[in-house]
Amino acid sequence: MISKLYETRDYNIKPKWFLRQSGRHIPEYFNIRNKHNTFINFCLDEQSIVEATLLPLKYYNIDAVILFSDILLIPYFLGQKVKFKKDLGPILQDIRINETLLKRNIIFNDLTAIKNAIIKIKKSISPTIDLIGFSGAPWTLSCYMIEGGSSKDYLKTRTFLWNNEKMFIKLINKLTNECAKFLEYQYLAGASVLMIFDTWSNMIPDKYWKRFGIASINSIVNQLRAKNVKCPIIGLPFKSGEMLVEYSYESSVDIVSIDWKTNLEWALKNINNEVITQGNLDPAILSSNNLSSIKSEVYRILDLTQKKHHIFNVGHGLTPEVKINNVQYTIDLIDNYY
Repeated sequence: MISKLYETRDYNIKPKWFLRQSGRHIPEYFNIRNKHNTFINFCLDEQSIVEATLLPLKYYNIDAVILFSDILLIPYFLGQKVKFKKDLGPILQDIRINETLLKRNIIFNDLTAIKNAIIKIKKSISPTIDLIGFSGAPWTLSCYMIEGGSSKDYLKTRTFLWNNEKMFIKLINKLTNECAKFLEYQYLAGASVLMIFDTWSNMIPDKYWKRFGIASINSIVNQLRAKNVKCPIIGLPFKSGEMLVEYSYESSVDIVSIDWKTNLEWALKNINNEVITQGNLDPAILSSNNLSSIKSEVYRILDLTQKKHHIFNVGHGLTPEVKINNVQYTIDLIDNYY
């Protein structure tokens, strides 16, 4: 449905799916996760990737599934140890950002499980359902690689940038090329939509926002187009504020995902009218007991996007606290609206 909207620009096509829809809010997820002693092993097990990716279809009438994976596979395949700790999130090995690191490349023979999983998923889903492949954005990946995990302010990363601008730029350029190759790999395996997550774009210093928040994304898209990758590409510059406008014009993505902090009415009036939009619903509302608020928010988004090519989605990923019944209720509201 997303790819059909992209091809036809038909206002009657109203796709819906949810970021992180295969995650921990679905009980069966844990049965798959517990088969593996590490999260990385989970992300690299062919059958588990297939099962986790398809899991939302058991509950939801949605128009796309997103490949079960993690953005930190790129640092992992560049030689940085990555592990996940309960209640802490990702922890990455302290690593020197130097010329030796920059010479490493993803060895795509190590990604066979991902390719085979994509092939199996494509055979399992209806032709009308899209399979979304994805990558983290270069800035966000650099944050994790330098910081060693999540952070409130990414002070270590920003300090490294101010102290070592030339090396930081080299790292961004390296990650830009690796992201493009990884996305192309997923496309060639069968992904019909690609997405680039810039989860920490709000941490880019203003001086560097165009270079790291926009130019690197533009480079990825241009590399993909040069390799004859023809599918729609979604960009999520999370909490990018007013930079969302320039991003919509200059990043070259086809679909701009709008986070839940952004005023949707403002965004629709100011961003590039040629791009398709996605998202904006606060995922936290799907953890609440307030059905009237859910209805009000869903209708707000639907009302504002009646005359816009828009993909209904949340403005960031579903959390473990989200209630399946609330997601189902949201889908019913959308289906009954049109």
